[in-house]
Amino acid sequence: MSRQTPISLFDSPDTWLNAPKEAFASWVVSDRFATTRRGDPQVLRDSSIKVYRAMFGKFADQVLGTTSEGRPEKSLREVGVDDIRRFLDANRLNKGIRHRYVRLLERTFDLLLGKGLVDSNPARGLAVAQPTRSGKGNDRTQWLSAEQQAAVLAALPQGEGWKDQRSRAMIATVLAGGLKVSEVIRLSLSNVGMKQEDGSVFIDVYPGGAGRWHRTRVAAFGAGMLLQWVALRKSLQLPGNLLFPAGPTGAVLHPATVYRQVKAVLAAAGVPEEQIKRRGARTLRNSFALRELEDGASPALVGEYLGHRADRSTRYYTELLPRGRGRARPTGD
Repeated sequence: MSRQTPISLFDSPDTWLNAPKEAFASWVVSDRFATTRRGDPQVLRDSSIKVYRAMFGKFADQVLGTTSEGRPEKSLREVGVDDIRRFLDANRLNKGIRHRYVRLLERTFDLLLGKGLVDSNPARGLAVAQPTRSGKGNDRTQWLSAEQQAAVLAALPQGEGWKDQRSRAMIATVLAGGLKVSEVIRLSLSNVGMKQEDGSVFIDVYPGGAGRWHRTRVAAFGAGMLLQWVALRKSLQLPGNLLFPAGPTGAVLHPATVYRQVKAVLAAAGVPEEQIKRRGARTLRNSFALRELEDGASPALVGEYLGHRADRSTRYYTELLPRGRGRARPTGD
């Protein structure tokens, strides 16, 4: 992502009214777009800049439009709350992406409000959590969007040391296979199956905590890293049979260690804390469940992958899906 756009553009009212995408592009690469919790300027990662520019660009294209001369048909000062609602509803965004869009538009219109370009913020108040179909809030269940999952994979530890490679494979296995912390820290080398034709790998999971024996499928995007680690683990001849040992003695990883590592990766991936408050492996497990259902896996198959004892545990995830999402595929997949 180029950072050569003059940052003075976003200070120009005329640019916001006549070339809003260019104004936003200059704002997002400046040190005035984001701040740390202490209020210090924060320069975003190139990947985050790309995502924000794409989000605002989509909004501008659909809501503002473009004349034959390349100017917006509607100016930002003419945008109302109904325009934003129609945009959000028309794109059938899941809760996480919808919330992120509203927060981005809130910040944008706050900036315009400070410049005197608008009289009010039409995005203000649209981020109120929507209830589930059962009437209960689902704030305790959080998951990553497809874009955030890709960012997490890109932010995995890249060091050459064996512990970095262990952590890289472990976090990828949780995200790609939906395991609990109590399960993943006690996996043995013998639990990992052979690589399948589609690149995935099956893992036999034995009871951890309140779980039961089950088998999960680690998707290809995580299976490759898992198998690389298995080969390295064997070549290092570390003692014991644990797949992800804590250290050279082969001891079991402490759950708190897994939490800290996942939290660090989410931060490195630029996943906002105000959006995803739960920073542990459970969020990765939830992401796995929703991704499998959206990709068409049957609830019964997803329940097996997750090791659920009761169907109602899996039905909870299906209720989080937007209507019409998720087409059942054969349970033998």
